[in-house]
Amino acid sequence: MAEVLAETFEAASVRARKSALGVLRTQLDVLRGTAVMTTSDTADLLRDVCEELNEMATDLTQTWKRTHPGQPQPPLPVEIIPAEELDKIGWDSHANRVRMNKNDNCTLFSFWSLLSGDQSGMFAKPPSTGQVLTALSAVEARLAGLDTADCTE
Repeated sequence: MAEVLAETFEAASVRARKSALGVLRTQLDVLRGTAVMTTSDTADLLRDVCEELNEMATDLTQTWKRTHPGQPQPPLPVEIIPAEELDKIGWDSHANRVRMNKNDNCTLFSFWSLLSGDQSGMFAKPPSTGQVLTALSAVEARLAGLDTADCTE
């Protein structure tokens, strides 16, 4: 515990990136090694990945605040890269669910959905296993491609 408190932001960034790559590679192996995954199983796997990556980003934010008080925080690749890649497949990595559909009559539509008991139209279709595999592979490749010396997670 004392070692983590004494850790520099740069060291924490490298550690988080390596941990993120480990999580991604493990889950990519699961996706590649499973013949058929249900939509529910795929969404659960994606939720688990996002939860772990979000925890890493939170830890980095806390480390930044502790080591650089009052200074603006730099962008965190373990947060930004997954958000960008998962957004392409309709997944909100911060809310950790499929993205909500945009609707011009949002209030009226929401009210009607509540009355009818069918809120499925409020959300985008969950991503397929192939889409998740592609997105997580892209996240893994981008994080692996970061030069450790320039890593500012």
